[in-house]
Amino acid sequence: MLTTEKLRKYLHKYPVIAAADVEHLSRAVSSGAGLVILMHLKVTDLLNQSLVPSVRRKIFFIHLDLVSGLSSEKEAIALLKKALPVHGIVTTKGNMIRAAKREGLLTIQRVFLIDSESMVTAVRGIKKNTPDAVEIMPGIVPSAVKQFRQKIDQPIISSGLIHTKEQIEEALKAGSDAVSLSQSLLWDYQRSNRDRTIG
Repeated sequence: MLTTEKLRKYLHKYPVIAAADVEHLSRAVSSGAGLVILMHLKVTDLLNQSLVPSVRRKIFFIHLDLVSGLSSEKEAIALLKKALPVHGIVTTKGNMIRAAKREGLLTIQRVFLIDSESMVTAVRGIKKNTPDAVEIMPGIVPSAVKQFRQKIDQPIISSGLIHTKEQIEEALKAGSDAVSLSQSLLWDYQRSNRDRTIG
């Protein structure tokens, strides 16, 4: 079973997360990314059993906020648990985090930082909801990662506006455990062996 601590170690070993839609799923699965976040789905996509073999090949999360046609957290989590063998969810919503955790799914809480107040609000929500990891957007603000690292214990994922290898390295150097991006040319990025050592 994948736990928060195992997830942290896994993200350290495979620091790039492939954020992909169904159309780019096969590329994401065959890439060097260790984890895939599936986005921009319809409810009918969740019921598509042809996705199951792909989902079983990687650590998979579904971005529930980007699934059209779901009206409640109870319905969303119940359907997801029945439909696909995923490891967890990504969401901005605290009630979805709590519902998923009750069902034994790992959770990534996505937060948007636009000013100092949004950081205070985000930290408060993270402490209340206790997600397994936190995704910070935009991912090109290393100073925000450093501030979050001082306030929360969860693994930090940088996401949004990351388009180059240098930006990946900058996010990791700032303290991110991983980066999530939709740029498929960067999905094969790997840390050097020296940087992969887990203390």
